Amino acid sequence: MIKDIPAFCRLFYLSTGIPVSCYHIPDESSSSFPEIPYDQSIFIKYLFPGTRLKKNPDYYFAQSLCHFGSIYVSSQKTVVILGPVFSTPVSDSVLHSFMLEWAVSPDARDELAAILSAIPLYPVSRFVQTLALAHFALNDEEINAGTHFGLEDTGIIASISNAHSDHVINARETQQLHNTYRFEQQLSSLIQNGDVLNLRKLLAESAILHQGVMADNTLRQEKNIFITTTTLVTRSAVIGGMDVEQAYNLSDLYIQECERSQDIAHISSLSYAMIIDFAERVSQTKIPQGMSPEIFQCIQFIAHHINEPVRVSDVAEYIGRSRSYLTAKFKKELGFDISHFIMRYKLEEAKSLLTYSDKSLGEISSYLSFSSQSYFQNVFKKKYGITPLQYRNRSLLERRVPVSGSD
Repeated sequence: MIKDIPAFCRLFYLSTGIPVSCYHIPDESSSSFPEIPYDQSIFIKYLFPGTRLKKNPDYYFAQSLCHFGSIYVSSQKTVVILGPVFSTPVSDSVLHSFMLEWAVSPDARDELAAILSAIPLYPVSRFVQTLALAHFALNDEEINAGTHFGLEDTGIIASISNAHSDHVINARETQQLHNTYRFEQQLSSLIQNGDVLNLRKLLAESAILHQGVMADNTLRQEKNIFITTTTLVTRSAVIGGMDVEQAYNLSDLYIQECERSQDIAHISSLSYAMIIDFAERVSQTKIPQGMSPEIFQCIQFIAHHINEPVRVSDVAEYIGRSRSYLTAKFKKELGFDISHFIMRYKLEEAKSLLTYSDKSLGEISSYLSFSSQSYFQNVFKKKYGITPLQYRNRSLLERRVPVSGSD
């Protein structure tokens, strides 16, 4: 059993990054890690021992979109509060809401922003497991987080089943049946193949689709449809050979843009752009179907280390094969040398950075681990017939963005 709770809290904060406050009830003393620019006991006084927390340990979602965990250490009559913790980055609006909810002085805004921004992001599932670990350390009691916090409760199934039956009957009577399955299959196939031309035709010629009701207002309905479509498109792009991390990052950006929008027409055009964008990216890095798991692993390794000086021997070591074995297998399956593929991947990444970032040629060259900027420019021009700066100027012109600079 831990005796020095403030010491535990300090070490817990240093190892997890989660803010921790502890409050000794008999003498009303408190400690907080890190030190916070407002009343250190504010969370404890608000959350405990009132009605908001009903079990030990427990967690609470605040109006300012953060969550807290509470642990009562009965042997020492001390309350430990974990948090605040956020699942998404702290925006200005969230910061403002947090300051209002917890009565933080405007003078402490900058210091508070720095503290909250430094807190690692924790999804609820991970946070409750961390809370269970802290409870075990402080109270010597092991709990099943899913059962204790009701995350594994299946009681909702019965009510959903009843509602489902009513919906099916009503859909059959009104003939408002979902008719998107075949369209989704065609969409997925075209994205996997990077077939942009036929994808545009499918989007232009698709029949009226009934996608069901997923919200109680039109704007939320369109956003929900966008999110489910983006999920389908992302998975299809990954199957088609797009780098997993790039695909998920691109998906996040499109969904964030959708969530910010209050314009249904914009969401509709954003959906079209998102689908075409994924398909074009798959097309640019198209890999033949029937790829072996070993070669897929190689490509993922190259993609995840594209900003490093990747050598063929590095890739071979990663899959536990010899350089000669990997070179022959790569050439047999994909029809080109692995060293050429590594260079091609770097140059494709360079094209993306030239188009969508304001990084200088030197920064791009350094980021992609070319030996020098001049070497980068030479191999780029040899591959595409124009210099990197000419490519950037042309890309910006096509996007109708003015550009200045010289070769």
